Amino acid sequence: MYIAGRESWKISIDEPQVLRIALYLREVCALTPHTDPDIPPLDPPASAWPAWVRRPADPDLPELAPLERAAASVQWTRWWNHALDIGAPALRDLAPGFKQFRHLPELRALLVAHFPNALVWTTAFGDDPRVKRDILAPGTRLTELVNDVERSAGRAAKPFELRITVISVQTKHAWVLGPGHLLITHRLIHDDENMLDWLRPQLRELV
Repeated sequence: MYIAGRESWKISIDEPQVLRIALYLREVCALTPHTDPDIPPLDPPASAWPAWVRRPADPDLPELAPLERAAASVQWTRWWNHALDIGAPALRDLAPGFKQFRHLPELRALLVAHFPNALVWTTAFGDDPRVKRDILAPGTRLTELVNDVERSAGRAAKPFELRITVISVQTKHAWVLGPGHLLITHRLIHDDENMLDWLRPQLRELV
């Protein structure tokens, strides 16, 4: 996570591992959830393993029946919305036994089977220095951007908090999820000039 700010304002940028795990599970289990916004496939795909990590064996599971996959997809959507809302703390729900998922039986069964591989995969990509660099690169310019917006407004910024959630998916895009919460893809974060240009009017609304 990167945090910029002063006493009156704070901007945080984070790519929570729990969201990577959710997207990994959606892909390897071929789930078809309906989300708003629609979330593109993973980038890189779950089938691509980093060269520096030994790929574990895939779990030997029976094929999901259509009704089981449909139920798991609906349950995945509930989990995704919850994890997207609270961010990194949602990782605690994945404690051994997955008790928080006892009312989501089809999803819980998939987590039990795939979580070990999902954890290895997401940790490997999260530890990639290039991923960390992309998160930090625009963050170092956020204070300058807020200062510029303040100058344009002719006053100091009002107190505000802005949370930027990053996901690694196959598009360069951003969405406004709600007051003070933005969803931005890793491809857009990597293109920090375009990301900052998109972020400027969002900051004007807050400042």
